Order: sequence, then C-alpha cells, then structure tokens
Amino acid sequence: MHKVLKNSFVRATGLICALALAGCAGIKPGESPSSQFTVPLTVKQTYDRAMAQTQYCLVTNDNFPVKADITADGQQAQIEVLMTFTSEVMARVDMQALSANSTRVDVQMWGENVWNQSAVDAMQAAIQFGVPSCTNYFPGPETSNQTIIKRRR
Repeated sequence: MHKVLKNSFVRATGLICALALAGCAGIKPGESPSSQFTVPLTVKQTYDRAMAQTQYCLVTNDNFPVKADITADGQQAQIEVLMTFTSEVMARVDMQALSANSTRVDVQMWGENVWNQSAVDAMQAAIQFGVPSCTNYFPGPETSNQTIIKRRR
C-alpha cells in the first residue's frame, strides 16, 4: 500500500510541475533567442545536420518528443522539440530552399535552460560546419571593436 501511495504522489507531483510549466513554456515570437542565416546546402542536407544536432544536444536523456517533417519535393523542412506533457515548442528549426543548393534557416529556442542563445549558436554552427556540438566552438564574424583592437597592437 505504501508503494502505491508513493507512486501516486510522484505522478501527481510530476503532473503539477508540468501544468505549472505550461504557462511559461515555449517559444515566444519576437522574444525568444533566434537566428536566421543561409547555407550553401540542399534542404535535405540542412535537415540531416539539424536533426543530428537536435538528437545530440536538445533531446538527450530527457527524451523530449521531436516532430520533424520534410516535404516530398524537398523544398521545405521543419524540426520541433516539444515539452513532454504540454507539447509546447521548446526549439524550432525551419528550412526553406532558396535554390538547388541554398537554404534559408530560421532557428528559435525557448530562452530558458538549455534552450538559450548558446543553443541557437550551436545549432547554426552544426548546420554550417556539419559537426554536432552543444557549444559553438567556431569563431563568428569579427566585430568592429575586435578589428580596432587588432590594429592598435
């Protein structure tokens, strides 16, 4: 009997936590971390790299559901990572063909925990360079401040 009550308590606590998160979870357009960029890849190549990154860093041990689709003509694709109990979107990667070997990519993350700007940057690097990693180790473009500092040396 004690074990049954304990299991019921654990389930109820999990449900309450999930419901509490439902009000604040998910991508908020215009507020959540995001990036838009173009890569010299087909939509299918881009999709494969984004899916590898999603599986490597965003789903991990928590097994968040992934909803993924690529159109039959290969011109569009989308990957979403969802909150387990509420189906709120925690991460989204939209891919649109610009030409045969050029794809526009829109990445959005929830903005909390592992779904932050670092995750957006890591997704962009994984798609651009084909190397999944939970941290972006690739250098970005130089800013004007970096250029000025280098010239003064």
